Amino acid sequence: MTYEENKYWKNALIIIPIVGAVIATLTYVLRLYSRRITTAGLQLEDWLMGIGLILSYCATAFVVDTAFNGVGLPLSSLPDKERHRIQFGSWMIQKFWSPSAAFTKISIVVFLKRLLGTLRIYTIVSNVLIGFIACWAVTAVLVNIFQCTPVQYYYDKTLNGHCMKGQRSFFQAMGSISLVEDVIVLLLPAPVVWGLQITTRQKIALTLVFSLGGLVCIFSLMRLIEFRNFATTDLASSSAKESIWTCLELDVAIICGCLPLMKPLLQGFLGKVKSGVSKGRSHPSSATKLYGFQSSNTHHDGFLQINDMHGSQLSKGTNVAASASRHSSDVELQGIAVHTIIEQDIDEQPHLASSESVSKSVSNHGWPR
Repeated sequence: MTYEENKYWKNALIIIPIVGAVIATLTYVLRLYSRRITTAGLQLEDWLMGIGLILSYCATAFVVDTAFNGVGLPLSSLPDKERHRIQFGSWMIQKFWSPSAAFTKISIVVFLKRLLGTLRIYTIVSNVLIGFIACWAVTAVLVNIFQCTPVQYYYDKTLNGHCMKGQRSFFQAMGSISLVEDVIVLLLPAPVVWGLQITTRQKIALTLVFSLGGLVCIFSLMRLIEFRNFATTDLASSSAKESIWTCLELDVAIICGCLPLMKPLLQGFLGKVKSGVSKGRSHPSSATKLYGFQSSNTHHDGFLQINDMHGSQLSKGTNVAASASRHSSDVELQGIAVHTIIEQDIDEQPHLASSESVSKSVSNHGWPR
């Protein structure tokens, strides 16, 4: 029975973290490729997400290492060498979890801030949240390093030392704060989205895009729950499930943070253009249409920066419908309507000019006899 348990946890702690890391890596690579086809270039949030991904590799590597050293079995049943490796691996996983999570969360907040940062209240909240996440990560790392005296006593009980009281409570506190951060990041765009002058369908669509982070909250909660059974005196038997949830939380956060930026790539593959323009006219590629339009408030990757929660003041006449279409389509991250409006402007201006010329001619010279 002991052998079967060891085999089960060994397979689980090898396959699940590696598969999660591979999917997260592919998602990030596709994100970078999407940036390339839109000629947007790498932004700050892309670099931050990349750092978070690299740090998650380190956590995954130590989880896999513990799988080869008897995780899932009672610590007393393991040889001293494997016991030491499991405890050291558990100690190292803690060092990479919080920095990886912090870089990933800050990357998402920076991206949202770039879209909604012209709203003063949002800028303030975003900056405060970024600072709080950074302080949380630094605190978690420092306390994890110096929770025992000497530091090596955490994974080498042959030394003469001691650890701080309430280690499990500290881990639960750090996990709880992380969950609160995930929820705040998840809810951050909601007030802006539902305050826009767009249709309910568009609001729901935007909410679903930004709600991908809800999966991260689920895995973060599962990891927090598992800490109820976490025993620092027997890490071999109590840390298996917690290690799995740790890897999945990091991987899912990276995946959810990258998916919203992959729409140009998906549109390029589908090759569908939802515009009413004539097919005979010369247009850029579908990916460029979606994300290549230029506007004073639009970035090169095609995401519109929202300036006013209640919408802009629209002009009278034909431009009212055009501006409303452009505003809603920009926020919906589609951009096709904007392309159509630009063409309308180009097409209509000569028409208006000619109409005005005819009117002046008629008024000044009368009808020809």
